[in-house]
Amino acid sequence: MDALADLKARFAELAQAYQADPALCWLPVRHHSPACAAHTLAQLHSHRPQVLLIEAPGAFLRHLPVLQDPEATPPLAIYQDEAYYPFAENSPEWQALRWAGQNGAEVRFIDLDHKPQQSQEGWNDARFLSSDYSRRLQQHLGCRDADELWQRLFEQVQFASAGSFFLQVLLFCAASRACYSPQSLAEEGDLARETQMRAHIKAARGQYQRLAVLTGGFHTPALFAWADENAALQQGDPADSFVIRYTDKLLEARNGYGAGMPYPAFCRWQFQQRHLDADSWLLFLLDQMPALPLVYKQNCFEHLQQLCRLRGLARPGSYDLLDSLGSCLIKEQLGAKTLAPWQKVLSGQAMGQLPAHCPSPPLVAEVRAACRAARLHLDQAGQCHFDLYDMTAGARERRQLLARLLFLETGFTQPQQGYQVLTRLDVKRRHESWRYHWTPTVEVALARQSAKGSKLATLVSQALDSRQLDSLDHLVSKQLLAVQLGLPEHLDKAQLAEQLAHCSDIKALAASFIALVQAANHPLFAAYDLVPLYRSLWQQLGYQLPALNQLEDQEALALLLSLQGVALMHEADLKDQWRDRLQWLIQHSSHKPTLDIALRALALDLDGADPAPLLHQLKLQDDPFPLLEALLKVVPHWLHQQQGLLALLNQWLAGQSPDQFLERLPAMRALFCHLDAREVDRVCQQLQQLNQWQGGINWLRQDLNEQDHSQGLALEATLRQRLTAQGLEQWLSN
Repeated sequence: MDALADLKARFAELAQAYQADPALCWLPVRHHSPACAAHTLAQLHSHRPQVLLIEAPGAFLRHLPVLQDPEATPPLAIYQDEAYYPFAENSPEWQALRWAGQNGAEVRFIDLDHKPQQSQEGWNDARFLSSDYSRRLQQHLGCRDADELWQRLFEQVQFASAGSFFLQVLLFCAASRACYSPQSLAEEGDLARETQMRAHIKAARGQYQRLAVLTGGFHTPALFAWADENAALQQGDPADSFVIRYTDKLLEARNGYGAGMPYPAFCRWQFQQRHLDADSWLLFLLDQMPALPLVYKQNCFEHLQQLCRLRGLARPGSYDLLDSLGSCLIKEQLGAKTLAPWQKVLSGQAMGQLPAHCPSPPLVAEVRAACRAARLHLDQAGQCHFDLYDMTAGARERRQLLARLLFLETGFTQPQQGYQVLTRLDVKRRHESWRYHWTPTVEVALARQSAKGSKLATLVSQALDSRQLDSLDHLVSKQLLAVQLGLPEHLDKAQLAEQLAHCSDIKALAASFIALVQAANHPLFAAYDLVPLYRSLWQQLGYQLPALNQLEDQEALALLLSLQGVALMHEADLKDQWRDRLQWLIQHSSHKPTLDIALRALALDLDGADPAPLLHQLKLQDDPFPLLEALLKVVPHWLHQQQGLLALLNQWLAGQSPDQFLERLPAMRALFCHLDAREVDRVCQQLQQLNQWQGGINWLRQDLNEQDHSQGLALEATLRQRLTAQGLEQWLSN
């Protein structure tokens, strides 16, 4: 009881402090609350302060002309050190700034600058919404979450005055703040920020007769002792923040924004239509719902009226609207997908606009102009399709621009095939699709890049120059990438030739050769004669091929298979040379058994020769399995030949004991796990014929339902846990 009495006494003191100084108008708010925005305007019109003190970093004052410009349209945000300070039309901060601009009041931002180690949200209401007090109140009132609680208490209730509204917000936030210890407040940086705020209030109170203080309600209880504050004001850094366009999607609380309200478009309507009576507001909401027939609107209208009376609400909120739509229109069980079309409308798709004369953040103007010149739509998501073998000059410029923005990691574009479209050229791929979408994060990424240069081409060139060049393949990759980025001057054939002459790393030589061959035959490099380069590289690679024995088996086999593939793809130019090199390796060098049989198999396969003599040698081995593994890596199609690898493997397994079979089972699983369902079915049919099994192998069930699938996933998870516990992780490897 003593604790409760102390709390009541503290709240009485807060209520008294809230009204103690007629010169001070306190505006404790929830950021982006429509009710807070509306009552803020009411208090400002009534109190008419000479100066507004607003919770925001002092460095933001330089953006005041933009924020107060009549052409500025929210949502907008100020970006500073990885953090965003958003403004919606229904944000009390935005309405206060606009009122100050229209009425000649001074504005001061009274918070500390954001620190990079803090969260990405400059404003955050999550703590007072998630406090123990808030949770208990949700349970008591039967609310589903903190946002529904806030709507019930503040957005859907008529208050006698704006002053009484803010007093209730203050007490609600004070009760939530009481759930946190001074230590946690210090760790979160609240105490230091509030010290700065009190110092600003004290300084302004000595200069002006009428003041308004607009801060998050969580901080307001700590600001009443401003007269006792002796800390000096700290000056912000004016050079590290800028105004950007913002979107409803980023304002959405359901997308993770801690200070956000659910359904930004709905909140905007709440503020814009705040003067409507309850029934007119209800009709307005139903008019916004897509494809809602008149009879359904009538049903929902009556249902919403009754629902608000039942819940004791003056007007419906977003939760009530969705509840009513679900009850009136949906007969089956209500699910997330059912509400999705309406939720999308309530969330909104608005994107803010800056004044035409407002200087854009660095690089943004150049890139936006380049996008428009390339006929890319900036007001919505888009997609580009390219026929690489039939590209116009405009298409080449468009792809080059997208490639540059992808390379700089701006977040503007993403190829359907991923980033590898720039790093792994494929002459077989004729078409590419690139998705793109201009968002606030793109503007931020460009502005951050501008610290390194003022032009897009300069930044791309600098990023290329910063790439590591500690091997030949890295140099080749860089120079081929430069061509795609529209910087052909980086393609230095003399430098490549010099590096090539001194390179003895077989892996780097092979990777470089494959990349150059692919580029030489790719339409994007048609204007560059790369054939002499890759022929020199081919010769150098041939000299180093005996070094294959120094590699791990898997590396050596993969390298050989890649070279064989390139030779077959470019048969006219490379096949004869590759055949000669394989024969030379077989005859003049000694190799590990796995490498030797792989070389012989590739030589036979290159000309389509009969593999039977080579496979007969395997039958003479005591343990042919390592050699079979090697062959399945380099000539996997031999698996299906009559009397081929499968027959040989089947014969060898027949002579193994159960213990020997289990010992080999993980390795065998790895050999076959890459096969698709059709190939597995083919193997099963061959095994049935080889072993003369009756009735076939029913390895694939076709009558599986969703429950069977769920049980299978659960069984697989259990098997994984038990195999791991028994030290059999190898069975899970690929």
